[in-house]
Amino acid sequence: MIGRFCVKRAGKILFAAALVLVLSAALAAAAEFSAEMVIKGPDGQAMNGKVFVKGQKIRQEMQQNGETVVTILRLDRRLSWILLVDEKAYLEMKMRESSEDPSLVEKADPAKVRRLGKETVNGFLCEKVQVTDNGTVVTQWISEELAWPIKGEVKSPKGISSHEYRNIRKGGVSDSLFEIPQGFQKMAVPGMQ
Repeated sequence: MIGRFCVKRAGKILFAAALVLVLSAALAAAAEFSAEMVIKGPDGQAMNGKVFVKGQKIRQEMQQNGETVVTILRLDRRLSWILLVDEKAYLEMKMRESSEDPSLVEKADPAKVRRLGKETVNGFLCEKVQVTDNGTVVTQWISEELAWPIKGEVKSPKGISSHEYRNIRKGGVSDSLFEIPQGFQKMAVPGMQ
C-alpha cells in the first residue's frame, strides 16, 4: 500500500518537473541527448541527476533521500508521470497551458523577449534569451546544435531556480525510457489531476 510518506515525497519532487517545464523552450523533434543535470531550487538546495531528451519526451532521474525518483514528461501527450521506483508506483498529471509552457520563447509577446547574444555553455554554442512576464524573469541558454535549453534560470518573487546540463552525449536515447515500466501501480492523489 502506498502511504502518506510516499505522497509527501512525490510532492517534493514536483518542483523539479515544474522547473523543467519552465526552463524548456524551443522544442525540436530532432533533439536527442542525455546528460548529467543539476537543479537548484529557490531555497538554494541542489539536486543532481540525469536527463534524457528525445523529441518531445523528457526523462529525469534523481536521487532523493536515498531513493530513486523518475519524472517522465510526455509533451507529445500533454502528460507527466512521476515514478516512485522503490514503491513501483507512479503519479500521472495532465499538463496545462500556463507560463510553464515549454514553447515559452515562441509563444511570448515579442516585447517581453530579449535576445542577449551568444555564449558557450559546456562546449555548446548557445543563444541567451530572456523572457519577462508578470514579475518573473526566465533566462535560457538554448543550444544551437541541440535546439534545446541546456542551462536556465528563473527569477520570481519566490526566489531563483536554475538548471544546467553537463557532460552532454548526443543520440542513443531509447524510446523505452519514456514509458511507465510494467508492474507499476498508479497512485491517486487528491488535487493533483
